[in-house]
Amino acid sequence: MVVNAPPARVFTLICAPERLPEWNVSVEKARRVAPEEPIGLGSRAIMSGRLLGQSLESETEVVEFEDQRLFTTRAVRGPRLVTRFHLEPQGEATQVTVQVGGEVPGGAIGERLAEGFLRRELTTSLERLQALGEADGQDSIT
Repeated sequence: MVVNAPPARVFTLICAPERLPEWNVSVEKARRVAPEEPIGLGSRAIMSGRLLGQSLESETEVVEFEDQRLFTTRAVRGPRLVTRFHLEPQGEATQVTVQVGGEVPGGAIGERLAEGFLRRELTTSLERLQALGEADGQDSIT
């Protein structure tokens, strides 16, 4: 996906937990575990929302962090997902590549049932991220 915005703006939207409810359709609330600390390797966030119609709370940890380029989290509590965002500048725009993997509740059956649903939610979330990134007047949260 290409976002017509600079990598700094897109990266801020992706890595700031406080911004997640604005674009991630699965997240209703999100906060940093240590609000006074900047986001970086080892940072943790707690999120609540809905997945497959069920309320859940999860905690993630940043396991890869390269400012304006790479942001990867892994769940330490909740669905055991690893989410990796790779950003590449393209002139005034940013190419965003997302990889999501891991385990969902329910084993193989749960995985098959969740795949289509999660794919739709990810697509919708990325469309919202793109629209938000391209909107004028972005505030920076780091």
